[in-house]
Amino acid sequence: MWEPNGTHQANATVADRGPLTSSRFESVRSPYIAEPKTVGPGLKHIGQGKVPVLYTFFVSAILLVLSLEWIYPVTSSGQQGSERFLSVMTALTGTLLLAGLLRTGWITGILVRLCIALVALCWMYGGIDPAGWAVTYPSTLAADMGSFFHTWRFHSISVETRGLLMMCGWSMLITSVQSLVLLRRSVMLFGSATLVYLLLLESFAGLDVYASVIRSVLWILLIQAMLQLLRLNGGVTTPIYGRSPYVLWSTVTLAVSACMILFSAIPGQLVSIPPPERISLEQMGERLAHWAGYTQHASIPAATAVTGYSTADAPMGAPLTQGDTLFFEAKSPEATYWRGETRSYYNGSTWSDPAQRFETASPSGLVRADGWENPTYWQRIRQTVTMKREWRGPNPLFTGGMPLQLALQDKNSDHQKNKRLLLSNEDSATLWLAGTYDDQPVKSYTADVMIPVATPEQLRLLGKTSKMKDPAVIRRTYLQLPTTLPGRVQALAKEIIQGSETRYDAVQAVKSYLANHASYTLDTRMPPRGTDFVDDFLFVTRQGYCNHFSTAMIVLLRAEGIPARWVKGFGPGEADPTVSGQYVITQGDAHSWVEVYFPGVGWMPFEATPGFTMTQGEGQGAAALGGQQSAVTPSLTDGGVARAGAWLLARVRAIAAQPWLVAALAAAALLCA
Repeated sequence: MWEPNGTHQANATVADRGPLTSSRFESVRSPYIAEPKTVGPGLKHIGQGKVPVLYTFFVSAILLVLSLEWIYPVTSSGQQGSERFLSVMTALTGTLLLAGLLRTGWITGILVRLCIALVALCWMYGGIDPAGWAVTYPSTLAADMGSFFHTWRFHSISVETRGLLMMCGWSMLITSVQSLVLLRRSVMLFGSATLVYLLLLESFAGLDVYASVIRSVLWILLIQAMLQLLRLNGGVTTPIYGRSPYVLWSTVTLAVSACMILFSAIPGQLVSIPPPERISLEQMGERLAHWAGYTQHASIPAATAVTGYSTADAPMGAPLTQGDTLFFEAKSPEATYWRGETRSYYNGSTWSDPAQRFETASPSGLVRADGWENPTYWQRIRQTVTMKREWRGPNPLFTGGMPLQLALQDKNSDHQKNKRLLLSNEDSATLWLAGTYDDQPVKSYTADVMIPVATPEQLRLLGKTSKMKDPAVIRRTYLQLPTTLPGRVQALAKEIIQGSETRYDAVQAVKSYLANHASYTLDTRMPPRGTDFVDDFLFVTRQGYCNHFSTAMIVLLRAEGIPARWVKGFGPGEADPTVSGQYVITQGDAHSWVEVYFPGVGWMPFEATPGFTMTQGEGQGAAALGGQQSAVTPSLTDGGVARAGAWLLARVRAIAAQPWLVAALAAAALLCA
């Protein structure tokens, strides 16, 4: 005979128990199996109780705020494009959570979430015409897939396709977390992962996450407290004093959680929180590097790093030694600096430009035809570049000025003109060779470029007579400075520039100050952790190479409201004595300099490093070299343990300079778990 206490025999059958009534059948069912029932409008089942949809909506709303703590720290530094990224990800996450409240089949749910991710992608990268961008993106996606399956290199695909993969992964994560919270009634796994992720951002990337951690704890407590109501009495609730228990419980948990968080935040208000430093792996790398035979200050010996060019934006300051490997040859009627890339965002240790937008350009047509060039200040010339090493996409194409037109000279395997895909950025006036499925290297190309011929007198006169102001987009992008920039740097900028009558005079004043108060050397050191690169150069070491001088000039100019940007590429190289107008450029010619914006003229190049001379116009060419070249990026040459230690330290610092890489790795690990 079966008894309600569960002491019936394991092999008892339904027939042995006799006929079961409806009430008896319900008593046989396990209390741990949810029984689907038809409930009234506005209610849904979680477990055995009827839960208002508004209640689950409120829990999902707090989950939305907690999810945004993954995004906000890496977008709160004010870099270009961060506000748009935050708004798009907020809308994407909120829409995904709303979709999770709907009852749909799993196939329908996947399709709905995929459509949501695609709409967010168009909003992210479509600019003012998302629909038009959506029409053209399938061709880009097809090219990216062909390139990836041919090369198996993730960096060969476009930024837009990487964004699509990121949004799809984020959609999977949010959907899984919402299901975990509403069905398992626990947010501790996701909450713990959030706190670990924030601590990793602080440890690896040096981001200030103190406020995010405090807020995250509040959201975790709120969600977990709200979920506890569903656990009480199996989720079956009755009105208390005529009020809904959901309202009372939500009010009490909100008040208690807020009081706990406010109390825990009091010490942070009474005592200043020191800025975060990069620790952990970087510190371990420095110790290993020191064990491997590093010089004083735990820096890389000059014998282990040589000058060269790289598209990576690693922390600046490592000591270097001069290199002489042939990079390319060029024919040009004027000696010019060879522009590769520009950077607009300075974070205190390196330059980056994550918000650059490139448009597809024809390899045999006009790169730009907007008529921006003014014959008074610019001259059009034609240059031919022949690469002496394999040059494949994605990589910049070097030009001696602002590119107007470019044609690839080398043939493909069928002896036809190369049809490689080019990417053009009109704002930065740079060209990139896109990564494609065939991955054929480019050997030679011809470019029509505009080089500056404005004289100092013209620029001074322009500053005195022009009533034009810097466009808002220029000021928004090229006046950025880190919030952690020491005040003494800004005070120094004001002291240097305060007597200048024109913008040109201000640039020359900064250049003169740097030449008189700092010396040129390749034997440098990395700044201590948590120290601003420019502050360390101007007030501590007072010595460095092109990266030090150019970065310092830009920061000083921006501090006084003068738009400027960082440019890296190559110096003019060495003129071939046997061939007129031909130049030989080596890795030792790698260089960085400054471009300053002049309303009505455009971006004018200026040299910040002592021993280098850059002139405009007067038949002297766009640039003339004096002194020894300084480098942009170190490349390791020696073997043995020293090389291994130097390589490890460089990789660690490169990772520390890219918080998105750490964020992606943490998100991938959580998704796998």
